[in-house]
Amino acid sequence: MIAKAGHQDVHTDLAQALQEFWDEYAGIRPARVRVVSGEGAIVVWLEEVLSPAELQMAGTQEGRKMLQELEERILEQARPQLQRLVESAAGQESTLAEVHLDVQNGGVLGFFQLG
Repeated sequence: MIAKAGHQDVHTDLAQALQEFWDEYAGIRPARVRVVSGEGAIVVWLEEVLSPAELQMAGTQEGRKMLQELEERILEQARPQLQRLVESAAGQESTLAEVHLDVQNGGVLGFFQLG
């Protein structure tokens, strides 16, 4: 389990892997990645993942809707790789329970269940 494997090191390694993945996958390096784990779960938060143009789009209701639809497709395609990164860091299988883009704050939030 993640807590037994050097909790902080695992968090740091996973955060770095997620930052590198998102940079390569979406062309935007998250400003910060937070990783929190508890009994049987990992939560990840990638901050500032939108480009300047996407942030401008997010300033209108229509732009937010278009951006949300686009990002949902992008996140759906990224799900398997996100799950593999978490499984590699945690040393066990996981299920990506939820991944969500907050277009107003420009962050991606993912919830993973372990085991």
